[in-house]
Amino acid sequence: METELRVDFLHSHGQIYIYGSDRPELMRGPNPQGVILDEFSYQKREVWDSIVQPIMRANPSAWCWFLFTPCGRNHAADLYNYGLEDNKEWKSWKATIYDTGIFNDEQIKEAQHTSLEPTWKSEYLCEFIEGEGAIFKGVREAATSRPEPPKPDHMYVMGVDLAKVTDYTAIAVYDRANNHQVYQDRYNKLDWPFQKVKIAKISRHYNNALCVIDATGVGDPIADDLIRIGIPVMPVKFTEQTKKELIEKLSLYIQQRSAILLPIDQTFLEFDNFSYEIGPKGKIRYGARQGYHDDIVIAHALAISELHEISRVTPQEDQTIIRQEYIRQVNQRFDPTTLEAEWDNQPE
Repeated sequence: METELRVDFLHSHGQIYIYGSDRPELMRGPNPQGVILDEFSYQKREVWDSIVQPIMRANPSAWCWFLFTPCGRNHAADLYNYGLEDNKEWKSWKATIYDTGIFNDEQIKEAQHTSLEPTWKSEYLCEFIEGEGAIFKGVREAATSRPEPPKPDHMYVMGVDLAKVTDYTAIAVYDRANNHQVYQDRYNKLDWPFQKVKIAKISRHYNNALCVIDATGVGDPIADDLIRIGIPVMPVKFTEQTKKELIEKLSLYIQQRSAILLPIDQTFLEFDNFSYEIGPKGKIRYGARQGYHDDIVIAHALAISELHEISRVTPQEDQTIIRQEYIRQVNQRFDPTTLEAEWDNQPE
């Protein structure tokens, strides 16, 4: 049962109707005096081109307002630019955070300090930035690393985004001594037992690298299994807030060149097509655009979540006898030649 959203004015006999732009066909038929298209940049272009505009043209005294926040150089940007030209039918206005008078100087500084550059430019300065909802800036400039084998005295961290069939499992390994990516892998259609062995081998290969793993859903028992055989694992369960924090740190690290990536085409493709949308209550949701994957992006975000300032490694000759014995036992415990046998001996 559908409920009609309408307000009737008894004295003037006027009416206000509210429609959702997700079903623009319902707007056909009425002959309004005025139309307000709110959040026009997120609506389908056909709402104006095919439905509202013909109605306006049939009624010379009718008017239409387009209210929106810029979301890339899309159809909303086209109409805004059209209104900047010398055209008697169209007029465009822009109200930035500095123009509205809603925020004081301290609030404006805080908003700029705590916002990503694309968010600041589009949401607060009303600029039509390239790439709808673009998140990552300077990815290719930051992708100057090279694959490297493990170095004996270095510590590593690996981000693991798990999947089995439709999506991909992605692994990104970073050297914590210089925040350079040294390894990447991506695969699907591999059964979970084989995936666990593969993840364990990569961790052991890179000096028992800390494995930051997506433990949401199916990842939870896999993280437990890896911990059970001695893999250093940090499980991360995704919520809107944790994902937001991970993605924003990743974006800042790339923009500031605090992390250096491997130049891989599939990585560029995913980063280019990772976007955001703003929900009805103003919450930002991050994810891949329709038809794309974000497994590599998430793997990088998980790994970089554990990167900090450049690590200082104590030289081997300065280690105490106790420290040397501890390292010897760890290396013996995680000998790669015994890893598969150890896994096979685990209970079903």
